[in-house]
Amino acid sequence: MEFGETVMWGFLAILFALPIYFAWVAVDTHRRRARGEEVARSSGGLAGFDIVYQPTAEEARAVWEAEQIAPAPAPVPGDGPGVIEGNRIVIETGLRKTA
Repeated sequence: MEFGETVMWGFLAILFALPIYFAWVAVDTHRRRARGEEVARSSGGLAGFDIVYQPTAEEARAVWEAEQIAPAPAPVPGDGPGVIEGNRIVIETGLRKTA
């Protein structure tokens, strides 16, 4: 079997397998929603397309992931008054005006 034949058969196999896969995903999603489960599909495979076609989207995703991992800064004793008020820890982010 030549290389061209192998590529052709592989393409045809994918061409016939994709509709079956998408139909299975649709039925599975419908069944899970009917049960009341939350359906979450992975979109990690699409990240490769973003790198090529939308580099800024890939950079934005990287920044978003870093922000999700980074914890909120903990107050230190030298922060001064207003950081610990009663039983609450107040962390000033600069987004709201302070008195």
